[in-house]
Parts: sequence; C-alpha cells; structure tokens
Amino acid sequence: MPVSFPSVEFFQALQALMRTERERFKRLGYFDATVGVRVRAAADCHEYVLRFEVFDCVEVRAAPGLSTAGVDFILDGDLDTWVEMLRNIKAHGGADADHSINTLTHLGERMRVVYDDPDGHDKLYRFAESVQEFFDLAARLEIALPMGRPAATAPA
Repeated sequence: MPVSFPSVEFFQALQALMRTERERFKRLGYFDATVGVRVRAAADCHEYVLRFEVFDCVEVRAAPGLSTAGVDFILDGDLDTWVEMLRNIKAHGGADADHSINTLTHLGERMRVVYDDPDGHDKLYRFAESVQEFFDLAARLEIALPMGRPAATAPA
C-alpha cells in the first residue's frame, strides 16, 4: 500500500526502515540531531520534526509553524524539489550526486538549510551521510507522490 508524501506516515515508514537497518547506520557512526523538514507546496506548507539519537530515529511528528527553536536545522524546499529527489532515489536505489541533500542545499538554490545556531548548521554536514541514508530508505517504499502516479518500489 502506498504511503503519501508529504505526510507523517511517510516519515514513520522511513523510521521503521531505519530500525531494520541498524547495522547500516551503525557503520556511519552516532547520529544525534533534531531535523526540521519543510515542504513548500503552492497552497500549503508541510512541516515535520525528526529526532535522531545514536542509530535510531526516535521521534517523528508534524510541526505546523516550524521554527528553528528546538531543531538543529531545517531542510526547506519546494514540493517539486522534494518530489524530484524522491523520484531519483526510487530510480537509482539512492540519490545520485545531483539529487543528494548536500548538492540540493549547497548554494541554497533548490533547498535551503535554515538554522539559528552555527552548531546546528554544522550538524547537517557532520551527519550528512546519515541524513542522506535516511532519505535513501525511500527507495524501498511505494510512495504516492502528489504529482503523477505512485513511484514504484526499487529492487532490494
């Protein structure tokens, strides 16, 4: 059954997959960050908080009115950018260089990193591989994207 993006259920599905992939994340090292996700759509803004501790995503919640208070950084992008990234992840089993969080946020043109504290901003780069691996887990989901047909599940 497809999981809709953007939604709490989408991030909970990634959370569940992360728990089954503990060894994969353990190899990357400790991952302690609280991440905001903002998906800007034409009429809406969908906002979430993901809290990571050690090798687990311990919290997923909707966060309407998300601010930098209480998060290390916010990944802020328009719906088209998020959908393009997820389609790329589905097509390749993980983001290619042009669709990675690092590339998309690099110049702030496609996606911005919003933060108040430079230590929070540093956490994105310190944990960049873990952040990307978390989103790359979407390759294993059947996702109902807001534009077009559901993205097919990538081979395991």
